Amino acid sequence: MKKVTILGCYNAMATTIFGPMDIFNQAGRLWNRVQHTPQTPFFEVTIASADGQPVRCTNNVLFQPHCSIETIQETDLIVISSATYIEEILKRDPSLVPWLRHQYYQGAHVARICTGAFLLAETGLLDGKSATLHWGFAEMFRRKYPQIHLQLDRMFLDQGRLYCSAGVNAGLDLSLYLVQKFCGPKAAVQGAKTMLLDLQREKQSPYTAFLFAKDHGDAAVVKAQKWIEQHYSEAIDYDSLAQKYQMSRRSLERRFKQATRVTPLGYLQQVRVEVAKRFLEEGRQPFDEITDMVGYEDVSFFRKVFMKLTGLKPTEYRQRFAPYSVKNILQ
Repeated sequence: MKKVTILGCYNAMATTIFGPMDIFNQAGRLWNRVQHTPQTPFFEVTIASADGQPVRCTNNVLFQPHCSIETIQETDLIVISSATYIEEILKRDPSLVPWLRHQYYQGAHVARICTGAFLLAETGLLDGKSATLHWGFAEMFRRKYPQIHLQLDRMFLDQGRLYCSAGVNAGLDLSLYLVQKFCGPKAAVQGAKTMLLDLQREKQSPYTAFLFAKDHGDAAVVKAQKWIEQHYSEAIDYDSLAQKYQMSRRSLERRFKQATRVTPLGYLQQVRVEVAKRFLEEGRQPFDEITDMVGYEDVSFFRKVFMKLTGLKPTEYRQRFAPYSVKNILQ
């Protein structure tokens, strides 16, 4: 059996510990059980904390790990739970970073879930490599670790013996992928079927909400952002917008992109798509009507913009994210 060590960090989301544990622990067991065949477990799963003491999760629940990291002499795979409060984690448990490095150089694979990216980044093992994490923490991560390339559209990434996943449920996607990597596709399919999980859910772009960040320090760009957000349904003259804030259009576009990572036009498109998403989630208007409401005349063009930014057709987006109707529930 392969040895899996799940590392529980201070204030982790409990699902990022127990979700992967269940997937690895049930591989070779649950499918066989429902099929009435002998169980053949593929993994030996251990939950560890830095010192072996109980860990408090974000839901205020304490869990008792099996052991401390010091007792783990050898492991095939380490799965790091979410680790949002990285400064506090490093202060409480300074041994985590050298232990992770040591295990990796001994040959262990290291995966992390959601904000566990912060702890893995502290090891330096991700320097010059690509990573993903929950979209809500992307700017914080970029500022702290500019040497790591973020691919936010991805649900999870395989970087050889280093693995990254996006949000909480993406940790389940990554766990299934790792079952497949270590045990083959048959074991992964069996796990997906018995635990009612989707395979090949590789992109988080449909779930991403554009964050209209204004903490970049450029006051003129903040004003321009707010103006675009308030006038998104209008035809915007960017020369006039630049003059409004005493700069040239070229300066506006340069400063805007430097502050927000997109051009003023790109920002407008993001705003319009976010508004359209809200209409699709909350209303029943056809997409051509929504197109007009957000300021576009060409439905075909806006559909392409929408698909580029969300990864879904408008009808697919509505089907996935509109609240369940009574009719849908009863059918």
